[in-house]
Amino acid sequence: MYIRNMEGSTNIFEELLKDKSFITKEFFIEPEPAEEKSEDFNYVLEKDRAKKVQVNEPVRGLVEALPSIENTVVGLFFSAGWCAPCQEFVPLLKDLYEELQMKRCPFQIVFISFDKTEEKMQEYFMDHHGEWLAVPFNDKALREALRAKFDVNSLPKLIIVNDTGEIITNTGRKEVQDRGFIGYRNWRQAANLKDKGKLHSSSISKSEQTSEPKDSDA
Repeated sequence: MYIRNMEGSTNIFEELLKDKSFITKEFFIEPEPAEEKSEDFNYVLEKDRAKKVQVNEPVRGLVEALPSIENTVVGLFFSAGWCAPCQEFVPLLKDLYEELQMKRCPFQIVFISFDKTEEKMQEYFMDHHGEWLAVPFNDKALREALRAKFDVNSLPKLIIVNDTGEIITNTGRKEVQDRGFIGYRNWRQAANLKDKGKLHSSSISKSEQTSEPKDSDA
């Protein structure tokens, strides 16, 4: 049996992630510039109307933290671009993540950066990581709270948890290296997901997310 209870709240993430947000890679991608049009009267009206709509639009690449990991196996990935072992491990983790996405398995990764600057974090995240989530670099309080709560003192560290933050295993890196998909099957069983779990990948349409994952033997 993998899961062990941690001290404190029975729902660690409810405490840490309430009203918090994660980012996707889209957060760092500049939107395409709008096509310039002649400043005729109707166009000016359309621009004013668009500005009013944009006020209430969500920020690109920003997602609510708790819903984004609901009812799924979660990998908390503490890492940094300056760390050589991290650079060696990321391709393995990315391959496993992409395999699980292809198999439509409920699995999400949250990157917690130990990079020195936001620019370094962005470079590392955009160029080397998979299409998963990250804690915003400017949310230092959350990054530090996660590091302290899960007692992270070395990099890279992959801690597998359920959607309440209970630890399934704190040796995720070794299990990815040694067992790959077989390791994930054990994590998923220990997470005890409802109705086989929930798919959260941005590459999967909402209609597909409502259907059951196909790896029923996992």
